Amino acid sequence: MTPRRPAVRPAPPWHWPQPVTQQLDNGLLIDQYRLPGQRAISLAMIVDAPLTAEPPEVEGVADLSLQACDEGTCTHPGPALTDALEGCGAAVVAAGARLDGATLAVEAPVTRLQQVMPLLAEMIREPAYAPDDVARLVNDRLLGIATGECSPPVVARKAFYSSFGQHRLARPVGGTAETVARITPEAMHTWHDAAVRPNRARLILAGDLPDDTAAWAQAAFGSWGASSIGELPAAVPPPAPPRCRVLLVHRSDAAQASLRAGTLTPTRGHQDWAGLQLANAVVGSMFGSRLNFVLREQHGLTYGAGSVLSPARETAVFVAHAECNPDSVVLAAQLMLEQLDLNAAPITQIEARGAVNFLTRATPMRLDTAAAVASQAAEFALGAVPPDWFDAHMNNVRHTTAEAAQQAFILHITPSDLVIAICGNATELEPRLIAAGLPPEVIE
Repeated sequence: MTPRRPAVRPAPPWHWPQPVTQQLDNGLLIDQYRLPGQRAISLAMIVDAPLTAEPPEVEGVADLSLQACDEGTCTHPGPALTDALEGCGAAVVAAGARLDGATLAVEAPVTRLQQVMPLLAEMIREPAYAPDDVARLVNDRLLGIATGECSPPVVARKAFYSSFGQHRLARPVGGTAETVARITPEAMHTWHDAAVRPNRARLILAGDLPDDTAAWAQAAFGSWGASSIGELPAAVPPPAPPRCRVLLVHRSDAAQASLRAGTLTPTRGHQDWAGLQLANAVVGSMFGSRLNFVLREQHGLTYGAGSVLSPARETAVFVAHAECNPDSVVLAAQLMLEQLDLNAAPITQIEARGAVNFLTRATPMRLDTAAAVASQAAEFALGAVPPDWFDAHMNNVRHTTAEAAQQAFILHITPSDLVIAICGNATELEPRLIAAGLPPEVIE
């Protein structure tokens, strides 16, 4: 008997899980995302401490301070904290800062949630910042910065972001060699005391949470009081999008050339956001996108090309990217700009349908674990996105037409106005860029 192929049924409706939210007397907000069957619990503590509030002389202190939180606390110094976490089967899975704030995330079995919460409270409330630990982390960061200066993709990315002027967005999240070298335990304590406060924090819990979760959170975090140190300065609004620059960073020995082209766009909450996301999928965020097809498949200039649209609270960054042979990077830049010109090549209905399917149908798989939900919820919280935004956004994507997506992209992303950053041999590339109508500013 020939076996019968099972019928393929439409996927059931999927919705972003809505949290149960409580606020402690000290101002700490706690979101519980109850996900039955998810026995690995994710705990993410976020702090509303934008990087624009970092002291300029020690930029990178926010990111490094969060990474140092699991090196030891006042209650569990040094290896004692590691032993306590391992004894609960727990691990720190994310620690660091971004433009809008900072995150410290832990995963643990549901059976050890009650024991893990006080440890997370210690790490966020009373990090030890022992001198030896801080010196080691600073040294590691300095080595990472030096290594990055030898990497064309890292250098091209830094050159692109440098176009945002004096805004904090123009400089690396982790700081520069000059600012990181000044970071001391005292600098970390000063930043922590000013930034990490219960009324600026939010605890996100995701998984098959026990009924006692709220009581355990109250016991672990209820006594957390505010520091007597003054508040952080207000966040600085994002810069205006830069206009039409070609930055060429000279690397005489670069074996490959790195190419970036982008600008700032509106972010979540703007009426054009769904259209921008859909158009970005067509242009570069899908593997079958125009950039990858033209630069990789048709011309063989790169192993992969694409684009990303990265949202923050008040702005988003659009960047198209490719890594190329130095001999082909100028052609790659020309082809990239052609693919970003949607006036010349409008989005088709077939492309729009494919992008809608890509953005909506992959979402349940992308967010099928407690860790993924907690991570996305933390990003939404730092971006000041309400819990009911995601479902509305997905509905907007489903109903965005090819014409609407194209209009949104054309309105906010003009190829002739983009910042282009290239890392490669300037001696060879400068005359070729000039001949292509892309005269560069050479950066030694």
